[in-house]
Amino acid sequence: MALRFVLHIGANKTGTSSIQRMLALNADALARAGWVYPDFHLNHCAHHPLAYALAGHPTRGLAPGWRTAFAKATADPSKAYVISSELFFRTVPPHAAATLFPPDQTRIVLYLRDHLSYLASWYAQAVQERNLTASFDDYIRLFPQSFDGFLKRWEAVYGPQAITLRPFRRDAFAGGDIRTDFLTQIGGVDGITQPAADSNLTISGNLLFFKRMLNHVMSYDEAHSHPIPDEFGAYAELKDSFRGRFETGPETAALVSHLFAHDRTALAARGLDLGPVPDRMTGHPCPDYDSLQDDIALIAQVAQDTGKAFQPYARRLPVWPG
Repeated sequence: MALRFVLHIGANKTGTSSIQRMLALNADALARAGWVYPDFHLNHCAHHPLAYALAGHPTRGLAPGWRTAFAKATADPSKAYVISSELFFRTVPPHAAATLFPPDQTRIVLYLRDHLSYLASWYAQAVQERNLTASFDDYIRLFPQSFDGFLKRWEAVYGPQAITLRPFRRDAFAGGDIRTDFLTQIGGVDGITQPAADSNLTISGNLLFFKRMLNHVMSYDEAHSHPIPDEFGAYAELKDSFRGRFETGPETAALVSHLFAHDRTALAARGLDLGPVPDRMTGHPCPDYDSLQDDIALIAQVAQDTGKAFQPYARRLPVWPG
């Protein structure tokens, strides 16, 4: 049977938002190539509510009747449909996905990145959005994030032949760009307009360290409440050292190499080359003791000047100025 769906399932931290924004903003170019990126309850240009619905989430899914509505939205037999949400890879049971995307009509596209940078990106997000207080090395041990087990679940339902695995490595991307690489996976699309670069910056350095300190005196609900996670994302624009990668040493790299040796071997057996294991990750020190006091003073001054919502919790810290 002809291909009807390309299901882009992630993974997280592999440029998914950039791909989704491109697809959502280029309906006409996609249509000329025979593709549709359906505007079906898009959330931040992605099909996250659809993924939650298939996963049976109690509050983030869709209203009754959504399956009928989705069937209507994807009913044109002359078109093929791209669905994208990084929530699929880890959140959606593959057998549930198969009720909507039949294995004999679906191709799955999945990008994976090296474990060290993947975990570092997850860690920074977890510190920013929740009240995580663990060090990075402890986080690695607590949440090992192995890929092989999740892949086996998808292969059991769809078969390895239906899954396109791609390394999240710039030197491996068609055109050197993740968005161009994804378009290549669906046969290429002419006339695509690329949106402006994302502004969703990863917090780093002393900003990341300060948020981790703050998490010690905040409950989960306090740390997770709007707009506190976004407030720290905005600080990333303030200094170069407040954004990007944070520094890790060779001991952390050796820990990652040890914990994920089996995972890398299993991925290599599937033909996926994530590149060599780095011996460290360069970036901003976290913390940078030489500038820590000045950076906390800067964070406090900006919080006072702009009325940041996290201030009542920051006053619980003895290091908070005033």
